[in-house]
Amino acid sequence: MSALDQLLQQLADPSGIAWNEETYDLALASTLEGTERGTFVARLIEHAGQGDTHAILTLGHLQATEALPVLRVDAGGTAPWAATSRRALVLLGHGEEVIDAIVDDALHGQARMGRVAAVMALPMIGGPKAITALGQALDDEDSSVRMIAWNGLVAALDLDALMRSPEGKLEKGTRLELFKDFLASDVAAIVRVGAEGMRATLAMLGTGVSPVTLAITYQPDPAPAVSDAIVQAIVDPDAAYPIEEIATLHGVARQWAEAGLALRIESGDERVPPALARLGARWTVPALEEVSGWSSISDELRTMLNDAVRALTTS
Repeated sequence: MSALDQLLQQLADPSGIAWNEETYDLALASTLEGTERGTFVARLIEHAGQGDTHAILTLGHLQATEALPVLRVDAGGTAPWAATSRRALVLLGHGEEVIDAIVDDALHGQARMGRVAAVMALPMIGGPKAITALGQALDDEDSSVRMIAWNGLVAALDLDALMRSPEGKLEKGTRLELFKDFLASDVAAIVRVGAEGMRATLAMLGTGVSPVTLAITYQPDPAPAVSDAIVQAIVDPDAAYPIEEIATLHGVARQWAEAGLALRIESGDERVPPALARLGARWTVPALEEVSGWSSISDELRTMLNDAVRALTTS
C-alpha cells in the first residue's frame, strides 16, 4: 500500500490515532510529492472544512498554504474548531492575522488545554501583544499554563542563553528561574510574587537595564555548602535549616535560600514558619497567612504560621 493510500485510509478511519496525537501521520505525509501531495492536501482541506481538527493541524504542519482561505474563514468564526484553525494559521506563519483572538483564547479560554495551546502559540507569533499576553498568562489558575507562559517569555525574548553556565547548563541560580519556581507553587501568594516579579524584571529589561544588573544572567552559586545544607534539610525532616548561614547571604543568593524554605510551606513543614521569622523574611507574610487559613493543616502548624506572621509584622 502506498503512502498516499495509507494516509487516505487514516482519514477515512482515524480510530487508530493515539489520544495524544493532534495530527495524521506527519512523517508519512512529509514523503508525499507532486500530485500525491496535492491529492492528500485537498482531502485534508475537505475534512478541515467539516471540523476535523487533526486535518486542520496537519495542514498547518505541512505548510499547506493552499488551505489558507478555508482556515481564515473558520478561524474567524464561532465553530468549535475555530481555535484550532487559528493555531494552524500560526503554524503557517499567519498568526498575526488572528493574534487578538489567540490572546483571548490564552487568557479567557474555558478549557485548560485550550489555554495551553494558545499560550504555546504566542511565542511563535512574537511581538508586543504576544509578550504582554504571556505576562498576563502568568496569573493563570493552572500551574501548567503558568509554566508554559514562563517558557514562552524566555523563548520569545531569547533569554535562555543568558541563564546558562559556560558549559551550557541550567543550574537554577538566576532571578528568572526563581520566579519560575514561585509560579509552580500551590500557594496563590507565592505565585503572585513570581508573576509580578517576572513582569517587573522584563519591563526593566525592556527599558534597557542590564541583564547583569537584573540578576538574570548565570552566576555560580556563591555558597554551595549552604545550598547543600538546605537540600539536606528538605529531604531529611530531622535536619535543621542552616538559618545562621542563610542570614549571611545577600542578593539573589539570599532570595534563593529563603525561597527554598518558603516553598515548603505548602507541604506542611513545621520547621519553616519559625525559620522564616528568624530570617526576617517579611515577603512571605501573605503566603503564611494564606496557608494558615487552609482547613487541611494541623492546629499546631496553624499556630506556628500565625506566630511567624506576628513576629514578622511586629519586628
